[in-house]
Amino acid sequence: MADGVQISLLAGAVAAGLLMPGAKAAAAGPTQLTISHSQKTVDFLPLWIAADAGYFKKHGLDVTVRYLPAQEGIPALLTGQVQVAGVGASDAASAFAQGAKFKLVATLTPVYTFQFWARADHASAAGLKGQRVGITSTTGSLYSGTLLALKQLGLTPSDVILTPLGGAVNVNSSLIAGSVVAGASHPPATYQFQRAGMVDLVDLPKSNIPSVSAGLWVTDSYLQAHRDIVQNFVDAIVEAQHRERSDRAYAEAEISKQFGVKDKAELDFTYDFYVNEILAPEPMPEAAQIRGDIDALAASNPKVKDLDVASMFDQSFVKNAAQQTAK
Repeated sequence: MADGVQISLLAGAVAAGLLMPGAKAAAAGPTQLTISHSQKTVDFLPLWIAADAGYFKKHGLDVTVRYLPAQEGIPALLTGQVQVAGVGASDAASAFAQGAKFKLVATLTPVYTFQFWARADHASAAGLKGQRVGITSTTGSLYSGTLLALKQLGLTPSDVILTPLGGAVNVNSSLIAGSVVAGASHPPATYQFQRAGMVDLVDLPKSNIPSVSAGLWVTDSYLQAHRDIVQNFVDAIVEAQHRERSDRAYAEAEISKQFGVKDKAELDFTYDFYVNEILAPEPMPEAAQIRGDIDALAASNPKVKDLDVASMFDQSFVKNAAQQTAK
């Protein structure tokens, strides 16, 4: 992580207590929350469903959803500018290794979502050697997924030129344009890769490797002071994810709205991937999910190896929400 982000994280840890909302919302109105998400991907679809289908409102919340890359979202979480940050466990672990403290309260994607695609003329381990491979950064879940894919191909990171491009959208467009020869991605982008004749070299979801590509994190201090608000938030997310699984038409309409996908075959391709290969019955955070990302990241960031994983998540909110839903 860049030096500027390290400084922001340390400063945020000091300032969090000063900037955090100090009192619960008045009973007369909804509680205002700002939630960030680190990538513009279908991983975070339950956030938009919860907003647009009225689940946040049902649970007394007035929510603003913002896009903030993890390098901005985590400092914003620590300083109270957002109350919930949607980031992967790889970025979270990198922040924990610097002294940050916050907890995973819901896991939207409990396994690696990434497929590793290559242009047809480089679709082999030998063809990738010495070539540019797109990544978002050297801390995120896409990076961890890329490292795992390379390992499965018998390659090391030094065998290729890992090229940070910022967001997942940039990785996708660069692969289509040919400025990189391979990259990790998932639907709907991979539908276009398939149509362009690219090759899916490594399909990580089929390996069912635990991960948190998209998780929802809250600081320990906010969680302790506002457990009722966090519970209301998780209740809404659980309902939204159930809607995603059970209502194809609504979920596909939301994907179309958020990502501009109009082709029905592409929408079906995307929906089937997430519902059949990714989503769990409940967004339950698990130690194995975080450990999976830490293990992938440890080769490039040894500081994360000895993190106390048990201190990084709280299952109680999803358990409570599931009990309420079952009634």
